[in-house]
Amino acid sequence: MPGQFEFLDKHYDPTDIPEVAAQTAFERFGNYPNAHTSTVIFNVAWSALTDAISQAVLTYVNGGVATGSAAATLSEDGRQWNIVLTGLQYVNATRTVVQGRSQYSIAEYSNGSVFVNAEALGGQLLGDVVHLSTGFGTWVKNLQLKNPSAS
Repeated sequence: MPGQFEFLDKHYDPTDIPEVAAQTAFERFGNYPNAHTSTVIFNVAWSALTDAISQAVLTYVNGGVATGSAAATLSEDGRQWNIVLTGLQYVNATRTVVQGRSQYSIAEYSNGSVFVNAEALGGQLLGDVVHLSTGFGTWVKNLQLKNPSAS
């Protein structure tokens, strides 16, 4: 999926099952061996997620007031969009190293917010999404992986 949402796709799973999203978050560590956290948004349609981001940018550019599940602001230098997405379900996996061995914990959140950074093209157009970080949400439960040592 090349394009402006390619990075975001790595933080997304179309499932509605938290344990499947947790496995996706865990598997991302294999591609990013120095990562300490991995967040995966789930139980939302891809088009709804990307449309919310696009609409938030469009609303900001047109001087409107954010009314949906996303809001955007432009950085002071006009080179980056700062976007907050709300009302999401996500899992957040954390890796710590204890006595030379990786240990994982994964928590599920509902009604959560994540922060997305994207390039701003010409100070008005949405460019590539380049970063995602979790904000806050309602903790639901800790999740267990079936085979957490297989990384």
